[in-house]
Amino acid sequence: MNRKQTNHQNMHLAVVKLLDDNKTIIDTEPLVADEYSLFKGIVAKITATNEQKQNTDTGGYTKNKNKALDNAFTIAAAISVKAKPYARKIKDDVLLKAIDHSFTDLHELADDKGLTICKAMITALEPHLAALQPYKVTQATLTELSNAVTTATPKAAERDIIDATHINSNAQLVDLFKQAKACLVELDDLIEGQLSDTNKDLVDTYFIARRIIDLRGGGGKAEEVKK
Repeated sequence: MNRKQTNHQNMHLAVVKLLDDNKTIIDTEPLVADEYSLFKGIVAKITATNEQKQNTDTGGYTKNKNKALDNAFTIAAAISVKAKPYARKIKDDVLLKAIDHSFTDLHELADDKGLTICKAMITALEPHLAALQPYKVTQATLTELSNAVTTATPKAAERDIIDATHINSNAQLVDLFKQAKACLVELDDLIEGQLSDTNKDLVDTYFIARRIIDLRGGGGKAEEVKK
């Protein structure tokens, strides 16, 4: 959920807790009880949908991808350090330019650009493998980098599945929040109309719970619900 949705859901949960704590009173008014039951079910669906979204979040995917990128760029940087003296010795500026990339240099680029450079390094070094033996750059070294690049390259199918899941979850959340808002509009009138005469304290506390606290860090801003 985005921050706005989180703020609204926190308000929803505060309302649910208040009305659950006063269930005996709520149950004496069937109109209020029925609308509250509907609202509580929607709030539960919002929580479940958000949890499902988090479970399929890109967190693990991104963490694994970043780890793979670190590995590929680390191997590439190590190869660069070993091969640059050779390129300078033979005065091959084209080769030197192709392989002169540090870990920091690669990480500052977009992921796909960094991986493209790693592939270009392999291509540039392969014709020189025999001469590079004393510099400890071998076919095995380049194969290791090639495998690391493959591992770090995003898998389109996996990424697309994750993206599709998120799009679906986001659409569901938008619809559920609309349903919750509609329920609250009804609850506002029902609670005020049915309970004000007999349970004014509960009504007042309900509308306090209905305030949306905008939690931004460093302070909160309360938005008063318009009755």
